This record gives sequence, structure tokens and C-alpha cells, in this order.
Amino acid sequence: MSYTGADIIAEGLAALGVRHVFGIVSIHNMPIMDAINRLGKTRIIDVRHEQGGTHMADGYARATGELGVMIASTGPGTSNTVTGLYEAQYASSRVLVITGQAETAFYGKALGYVHEAENQLPMLRTVCRRVESPRHVDAVASAFQNVVDDIFTGRPAPGALEIPIDVQYAAATRAVFRKPEGATFPGLPAAFDRMAERLKSAGRRVIVAGGGVISSGAGEALRQLAERLDCPVITSVDGRGALPEDHPLCIGNYYNSAGIYQAIADAEVTLAVGTRFAVGVDGQFHRFTPPGDLLQVDIDPAMIGRAHRAAIGVQADARLALEALLARTEEAHGNDAQFNQKVLEAREGVRGAMRRRLGGDWPQVMDKLRAALPRDGVFIRDQTISAYNWGNMLFPVYEPRTTMNPTSGAIGPGLPLAIGAAIGTGKHSVVIHGDGGFMFHATELATAAQYRVPLLVCVFNDQGYGVLRWLQDTRFGRINETDLGKVDFAMMAESMGVPGERVTSVAEFSAAVDRGMAVEGPYLIDIDMEHFDPMEISVMPKKRN
Repeated sequence: MSYTGADIIAEGLAALGVRHVFGIVSIHNMPIMDAINRLGKTRIIDVRHEQGGTHMADGYARATGELGVMIASTGPGTSNTVTGLYEAQYASSRVLVITGQAETAFYGKALGYVHEAENQLPMLRTVCRRVESPRHVDAVASAFQNVVDDIFTGRPAPGALEIPIDVQYAAATRAVFRKPEGATFPGLPAAFDRMAERLKSAGRRVIVAGGGVISSGAGEALRQLAERLDCPVITSVDGRGALPEDHPLCIGNYYNSAGIYQAIADAEVTLAVGTRFAVGVDGQFHRFTPPGDLLQVDIDPAMIGRAHRAAIGVQADARLALEALLARTEEAHGNDAQFNQKVLEAREGVRGAMRRRLGGDWPQVMDKLRAALPRDGVFIRDQTISAYNWGNMLFPVYEPRTTMNPTSGAIGPGLPLAIGAAIGTGKHSVVIHGDGGFMFHATELATAAQYRVPLLVCVFNDQGYGVLRWLQDTRFGRINETDLGKVDFAMMAESMGVPGERVTSVAEFSAAVDRGMAVEGPYLIDIDMEHFDPMEISVMPKKRN
């Protein structure tokens, strides 16, 4: 068989060290799939839906730091990837979608060519930073390299590559690929001089670490700087694990907690690294202005000063910035002891209050999961009552890239994110889900079964959209359109080759976790919330006669 445009893609993926790609085979991507399998250096994971597969590529990228790849068909297949790309864009995740297109002779002619999508490129550009569509086989390699280089330059972002089907089949010459190095953003030395002087002159300092610290591998530099300054570190939800949450200076994901905000209110300096200060639902977090002088570091200059005015702002990679500040603060004194004590006491107070709001059963459920999951195991959360009440803040996280959630606030991505993370790392992972969001991608259980993915799936079943039910009850005093009825998810899982069981008590849950973690592949626990003590932020459906 001659060397083709499809072979260029297969060899490009191999040159980048891509170990897995996710995809659904189609007449418009068959040459690429065949080329990948013939080359034998990248394994294809067959998914059940393109949106789920794109979320898997996203979870893979977040958990490993590598490129996550989804291969889709043109038209309906590619439109299905858009939601996954939207989430990846929101989360600053390195995801590449490769898709086909109608033959170049028919492209844009509106002749009803199967799956023709004349506006596929502008559609993809709404959720990708760079999109390429080579119309000749000689342009395939450069288009591929350009998109990948962009994904790895500056703030991570998804990209897409559209290749017409005749270009995939066309005879080609071999190309040489290089791993993307990305531009370096070391920041201006004079700006770091000013930042360091301000840090050294302050006695009450706090650090806010975001997802940029994780993506740049800056955890060790963050730890050293925090210890040198004796400075409390607050993380965003995407920055969790940048500093182990059992480190004495780690406050955790509590910047938006009123108790913590009051404790740090008299800080003289806030050093924010790799965070955009997301404003949250209804913009309620925008009022939490960083106390004191804001020293802001971000690889994306558009983020500096956008949410809050920065006294000093530097465009820089988080690791290079923290290392630059380390080199300039050797003579720095530690934080004011009383300030630190107040912040640490506030942390314990907030944690204690949150645990008390969980009732008698849910702290035991959380503690059991943490005890069962290895320190470096990956913990994934969908947008659900359990995530809001304890998963996003209380559940301890110890290492970078061991936690993720739908950054965009979408419900449903949890399961496919978790499958991608578990495949990428090979580590036993845990995902917590509400029943409503779980139904979005429940069919991907078949993917987990097919590849024996080491994943414990915990479905917290309150028979509906629990978060929305609580919001409706709080705002309107009534609920509507949020009850979904009780589904037997254990039986559903069994039908797709995943062992599962329903539990109605903490004791049953604990035993089920032990069984699930002992299984080599996936395992599902359907948690019937009717039989557990209620959490403060939850509303169960009314009993039906």
C-alpha cells in the first residue's frame, strides 16, 4: 500500500508520543484509523459517542499532561464534539479533534454530499483557538504541526484539524515532525524585582494558586516559595493538588468561602499565579476582591487585571515566575504569626462547619473513598450535590493532576472525563456522579467494560437534578421539571458488562467500595440517597403514592 495523507497523521501522532486516541470509525475517517492501526504505535479507544470521546480526550490530557486526541467523522460526528471542545477550552486543556470532510471536488458545492458541512470550520473556531483544513496532501503535515504547536503554546487550548476524505487517501511523501516546544514566557526581570520587593516588605501575605500552576508543573516551586515566606496557599478548584492539602500551609479551595475571606482580609499582598478568579454562578464570587496589593502572574496577558485590578502584573509561565521569585526572596522574613494562625484556624473552622452540614452519613462516605483511593489516584467529580457539598473542597487532594471536574459547570462530563483519566494514567480512579448527569453519557460504561478501565463509578441517586432542585426550592419555594424517577443503575451497568450494586447504608457502601477497588476493571455503586441522612444543601423528591 502506498504512503498516504492518512499515514502522515498516524506518524505525526506517533512522533508526539500519543499513546491513545479516542474515536468512532466512519467512512470519512477510515483511512486515518487504518493507518494508525497499521503503524501500531497508538492505540485506538472506540467510544460510544463523539461528545463522550472528546471529554475522554480532555480527561486524558488533564490527568497526564499529554495531548488528548479525538477522531471524529465530518458533519454530525464533528458537531457532537463541540460540547467536549467547549469544556476543554473552558478548562485550558490540550485536546485535538481530527475530523474528515467531503471530497475537495464537492466541498462547498451544496450538492448533498453525505455529511458535508460547509461551515464546519467556523463552528470549530468557536471552541478552538486554531483550526486547519489542508486542501492538498502536501499541506497535511504542516497543518497538523501548526495546530499542535498552538495547543502547546501559552495558555493550553484545544485545536482541530479537518482533512477531506480524498486528501486522506492521496499519495504522499513522508514528513518529519517535532515535539512542540511552545514559546517560553519567562516574564520581565524588572517586574519580578518589583514583585519580590513587595513580597519582602509585607508581613501578611497570601498566595492564590490556580490551574496554571498545575499545567506548568510548578508545584515544587510553589511549595518552596510558600515555605520560604511562611505564606498560606489558597487554591482554585482547578489548582487543587498544586500543594498537598495535608501540607500545613495549604488552605485548599476556599478562596470563595466567607470565613476564609474574612480571615485574609487584612493581608498586605495577594500573589495570584495562574488563576483567572472565575466569578461563579450569578457572579457571586466577583465581590471577593483579593486583599492588599494584587501581584498577578498569568501566561495569558488578557487575564491580568481582568477580574481585579493588579498592582503588578506579569505575563509569564507559572513555573518560571515562581522560580524567579524564589531567586529574589532569599532574604525574606516569614509571615506574621498571628495572621497565619488566624487563617489556619479559619481553615479548620470552615472545614468543620462543612462536615457538620453533611449530616451523619456523608462524612463517612467521603472518608471511605479517600481511604480506598491511593494518594496518587485520580478523583473526578461531575456537577452534583455531592461535589458541591464535599467533593470540591473537603475531599483531600494530595498531588497535581489527581482531581478534575467540569470547569464549565456542565453536568454529564464526569464519567467520560474519568474514563480518559484512568486510561491515560493506568491508575485506579474514582468518579462521583449524580443520577441526572450520569444519564448523559451512561452508554460509555460499555467503553469502560470493553477496555477494562480501572474505575469506580459512584452514582449518588436522588432521582433527579439535585442541585437544580435545591436552587428552585431556595429561590421559588417549589420545584418543577427536576424529578427523573428512580433508575436501577446497577442493573444498567450489568447489562453493559460492568459489575454493579445498589447500596442503602454506609456499611453497605463501605463493603461495596472494597469490592469495587479489588476489581481490575470498572465497578458501579448505585447509592440510594433516600436511605441516607440528608445533607444541608439537598432536597429529596416527595414520596409518590
